[in-house]
Amino acid sequence: MASDPTVFLLKCGVQQYAWGKIGSDSEVAKLSKNSNPDFNLKEDAPYAELWMGTHPNCPSYVDIPGKEEIKLEDWIKDHRDKLGSEVNTYFDGKLPFLFKVLSVKTSLSIQAHPNKVHAEQLHATRPDVYKDPNHKPEMAIALTPFQGLCGFRMIKEIAHYVQGNTKITSCSF
Repeated sequence: MASDPTVFLLKCGVQQYAWGKIGSDSEVAKLSKNSNPDFNLKEDAPYAELWMGTHPNCPSYVDIPGKEEIKLEDWIKDHRDKLGSEVNTYFDGKLPFLFKVLSVKTSLSIQAHPNKVHAEQLHATRPDVYKDPNHKPEMAIALTPFQGLCGFRMIKEIAHYVQGNTKITSCSF
């Protein structure tokens, strides 16, 4: 009898936000199709994010040959040692990140992410909105050509540019 492989196939969830690339133009759709035989790629649908993790909105599943698929979160509960001692200690045996692949067609909305303490407070008071108690630090690595903007200009710089624009200064706020 062959032993279990040390690497298992993950079946990851897909988020179909309107800003995602359409059909097979989406890297998310292509990755999903190549890794999940059950994935039904629709050429007229947006595919924005591929989620690899334990987030309740879009959990990943572990595909163990000869067995039923199991949620990654449940597999981790049964195999806490696979996370390593530091993660087990510091994050109480839970996966401390959500890995995403984005496929962006149009601009995304401005996002603000709370720190860990604030995230815990928000989750405790509004679990219907804030689905987990984790902060959301982010890192971006482009797999395909990508342009992105991050941050804001200082208020003095914004005021300087606005003063010279009559279309903006003629508006009353």
